[in-house]
Amino acid sequence: MLEKPTGTLEVRGRMLLLCGIGLCAGGLMLGTPGPVLAGALLLAALTEELLRLRAALQPRNAPCGLQATLQVQSLQTGQTKARPHRVGQTLPLQLTLQVPKAHEGIRLQLAHWWTTPGVELQEGGLRELVLQQGQATAGLTVLTHNAAVHRIMGVEAVLNDAMGLLSARIFLPCPCEIAVLPRSLPFDLRAVAETRRMAPRMGTGQRPDRVPGHGDDLRELREHQPGDPFKHIAWKAAARRGRLMSRSFEREQARALYAVLDTGATMRDGRPGHGPLDQAFDLVHSLAEACARSHDPFGLSLVDGRVVDERPVLEGLASLRDTDRALLEVRRAVAEDLAPQDDEELLARVAQYLVAIERVPLPVRGASDDQQLHHRQRVVMAALARLPERERMPILRGPEPSPRVDAAILRRYCRATDLALPYRSALSAPDRAAGLVAGVKCALAARKGPFAIVVVSDFRRLAGACEPLWQVFAQARARGHRVMAVAVREVQEGDVLDLVGHVDDIDTARGLQKADNAARQHLLDEVAEGCRKSGAAFLADPSPLELLALWRGA
Repeated sequence: MLEKPTGTLEVRGRMLLLCGIGLCAGGLMLGTPGPVLAGALLLAALTEELLRLRAALQPRNAPCGLQATLQVQSLQTGQTKARPHRVGQTLPLQLTLQVPKAHEGIRLQLAHWWTTPGVELQEGGLRELVLQQGQATAGLTVLTHNAAVHRIMGVEAVLNDAMGLLSARIFLPCPCEIAVLPRSLPFDLRAVAETRRMAPRMGTGQRPDRVPGHGDDLRELREHQPGDPFKHIAWKAAARRGRLMSRSFEREQARALYAVLDTGATMRDGRPGHGPLDQAFDLVHSLAEACARSHDPFGLSLVDGRVVDERPVLEGLASLRDTDRALLEVRRAVAEDLAPQDDEELLARVAQYLVAIERVPLPVRGASDDQQLHHRQRVVMAALARLPERERMPILRGPEPSPRVDAAILRRYCRATDLALPYRSALSAPDRAAGLVAGVKCALAARKGPFAIVVVSDFRRLAGACEPLWQVFAQARARGHRVMAVAVREVQEGDVLDLVGHVDDIDTARGLQKADNAARQHLLDEVAEGCRKSGAAFLADPSPLELLALWRGA
């Protein structure tokens, strides 16, 4: 009678159960109907409360009819335009719960939030909510550690009835999407990557900037000022106007930048916010932001064995928006060659999300072929019906992540909901080098050059395989481009030692870390020598000041 598949008896419930059983047993032994009736009423009340809880916790419905929504508080103010969120900022969120009147008075203890990696909840411990008058609100603060489109799927909570007799562990879906941009580093491009006037330009439609200086093109005639060269005096114009005039010349200056970013498996190592890809995101975003401020052209190619994504060369805020969109979307790697996963595992992952978060009544998968086919069709159609608009329009969603239609729908749904698919293992050194070469060739074929080409990678495991990269660097230099290779830091020693608890293991980890640092230093020396021979600049573990100083001397 007191089966508890969905709830657990609390202290009050156990006392009520023992009192009911004791009264019934005592009344039967003494032959008095009063205690038996009182015990039966107590057991009946407990049974009714348990049945109500079971009815309220049906798998296909929201627990107790609760409807949870989570929103960023800044969006609920009267502001017409919310400021973009940055890495390291704390975001205030507000949780709103709507509950039917039949379930007023229930208590919730928030236990665990389900989020994407890189989101940290500031408040620690459990927080209790008492639902009154059909609505309850709670404020919380989250801290984001890396740049991505973060999602908060929902919260695990402990539900207690109004009488405090029963409790049950439930999951409340409250999906909330937060786009977090990388950090902005203080870059100033006024002294970066000037190209010579007579540098050959291989593209069309290229617009170098014209600035005052010592050049061959006449800019204007103006009055002679102290310090102007004697040879620039325009004697005929001075005779006509009756005052001393000087010729002012101009020179061409091109500050167009093109970034080639490695997004492979080795770049994705490390803790959220401390990995090589996070450092590269900060660098590329800051370069694009600096170009947008000075209205200089900026282009981007994301590579991993091939050109994963190529963004056109744009100017102003359009280039910054395009770059940020590409950086945030590259974390959602769902293409079959980037995130290979068995069809059955992919189907099971999507089906589990649809049932747990979206509350989709999917049929149970049977053993026969017809039942399995029917289950797969239902999952694919449910995922297709819940795709956002950006994943339905071919112009916005980009190339299909799979040649098969059903797998492409499931992978697009994973990209839209941030369902993490395991990224492939690191490619071989020649394949990774070929991807970087392809990214540099995209810069050579782009318009609005010549460019200051910035190749960002950790160059890990590329020892002895970078000769094609030096050749394409030399080819870019011959065409008037500036080239810089930037090696971002790998996983830091502190991040590795934090994962080791035993003293002997710490000594072993330190020894391995020293050996890895020695191997990396040997690799960086090889990359620096190759860049020197090809005419490119090289910088390892960059800071903004070091990067600008190296550009001035490149």
